[in-house]
Amino acid sequence: MRFGILGDLHFTNRSPERRVDDYWKTLYRKMSQALYIFDEKECDYILQVGDYFNSPAVSDKVISEIIRLQHSSGRDEERKILCVFGQHDISGHSKSTLSNSPLAVLQAARAVEVLNDTPVIVGKNDISFHLYGASFGESVPIPFEDSYNILVTHRMVGNKPLWPGQELIGPRQFIRKHPDFNLICCGDYHYRFIDTWNGRTIINPGAIVRKTIGKFDLEHKPAVVIFDTEKNNSEVVELDVESVEKVFDLTRNIVSKDSKVLANLVKQLKEGGRKLSGWKHILVKVLKERKSSQKVKDVIDSTLEEVRGKEYGS
Repeated sequence: MRFGILGDLHFTNRSPERRVDDYWKTLYRKMSQALYIFDEKECDYILQVGDYFNSPAVSDKVISEIIRLQHSSGRDEERKILCVFGQHDISGHSKSTLSNSPLAVLQAARAVEVLNDTPVIVGKNDISFHLYGASFGESVPIPFEDSYNILVTHRMVGNKPLWPGQELIGPRQFIRKHPDFNLICCGDYHYRFIDTWNGRTIINPGAIVRKTIGKFDLEHKPAVVIFDTEKNNSEVVELDVESVEKVFDLTRNIVSKDSKVLANLVKQLKEGGRKLSGWKHILVKVLKERKSSQKVKDVIDSTLEEVRGKEYGS
C-alpha cells in the first residue's frame, strides 16, 4: 500500500508580513499540486500531520475552496484524507473546541477524517493496516500487536532546536520509544526528516509553507513524501514553488532584539524547576489565565515566528 504524507498546511487567507505574493492562491496551488502527485503515484490514502489551518478563525472562503478542491480531485469516501489536529486548528489550543473548528467542517463534508486512539483499519493484499492518531496534546495510543501499525501525530519531534533552550526529542529516539508502530508520521516541527530504526520508519515531510525570512524557512524546500509499505521505502517529491526572492520581501531591515533575553528567560524557567517543552506551550497557559482575545494570540504567534527568524539569521 502507498501512503501520501502531507506536512503542516497552515491554510489561511492572511499573508505573513514578509510575503509579497497572493499567499492564499499560493497555498491553494501547493495543495492542488500535492493531490496531483499523490494521484500520479497511485497513493491509496493521504495522511496529514496536523495544523491543517493556521487559525480556527480562517475565512469561510478558504474552507469552502479546500472542500471543493479535495472533492474535485476524485477523493471519494475510501480515499479521503486522514489527519490529526494541531494547536493552530483549535481555539485556545483546547481539544474541547474541535467541534467548532474549520477542521470539523471538513470532517462533516467528508473531506477529512480525524484519527484518534481507535484505529481506522484498511486493507490491501490480505494485509490489514491500523491507523492511529495522536493530535496536539494527546497521548500516543498503545497499538494492537501483530498488525501493521501507523501513527499520525502532531508533536514536536525534530533533529535540531529551533530556538534557544528548546527541548526536542529526536526522530530515532521517538521511534525507539514507540517500537510497536511500523510507520510514524509527524508534524508541528516544520522541517523535513526521514529516519529508520529496526525496520521502522519515522517521517516528517515538512510544512508546505514558508512563513518567515529565517534561515530555516529560506532553505526549506516544500515537499510531500510517498511511503510504500511493500518496499518499505520513502520517496520525497519536492513541490514546484517560486524562489524566495519572488515571494519574500528581503529588502527591509528589522532591528534585531537581544537573543540573550530569550536565553536568560529559558535558563530562569529551568532553574525554577519548570519543564520547558516549547514557547508556545508556555504562552498558551499565560494567555488562558489572562483570557486574552484571539487577536492578541494571533499577534503573539506571528511574533514568535519573527523571533525565531531573527535568531537564525535572515
